[in-house]
Amino acid sequence: MANQFAPEMGITSIDPGKAIMWTYISTSVGDFSCGFISQALHSRKRTILYMLLFTFVGVALLLFSGNKTENMYYFYCGWIGLGCGFWAMFVTVSAKQFGTNMRSTATTSVPNMVRGTVPIMLVGFDYLKQNNTVIFSAAIIGLIAFSLGIYATLTISETHNKHMDFVE
Repeated sequence: MANQFAPEMGITSIDPGKAIMWTYISTSVGDFSCGFISQALHSRKRTILYMLLFTFVGVALLLFSGNKTENMYYFYCGWIGLGCGFWAMFVTVSAKQFGTNMRSTATTSVPNMVRGTVPIMLVGFDYLKQNNTVIFSAAIIGLIAFSLGIYATLTISETHNKHMDFVE
């Protein structure tokens, strides 16, 4: 959606494909980094929380910082991608919440439930855009999504060094 955000930010030319490229390159780096951070902190839960907060800061800076250039937009795409690199760890945490008889179902279902919220967020974003700016609309949807993500992370049980041989 870079082509929707750039004009409102005063950026005259933007390549949405390049924005996606920087996001996914950084997401790959974040995926690898998460494992090392988790080992250092001895906590998957705190690692995911810190990555969520890092991403939140990146989104806030993208939307509200004063420096609006094409290269800064790509920089923030990379920042956000790096912070979103907890996806593999998120799947691991969800798998470890369930016993061996339910683990496979949970491991495939939980990420699909998260992906399933995207259309809901898009409908909300489009609704808010009718009476608000793109930036404000994105900020509201982001605030809701980050609040739910942070709440879920704070309330889920820690899985680092958790014994996995149990049945529901």
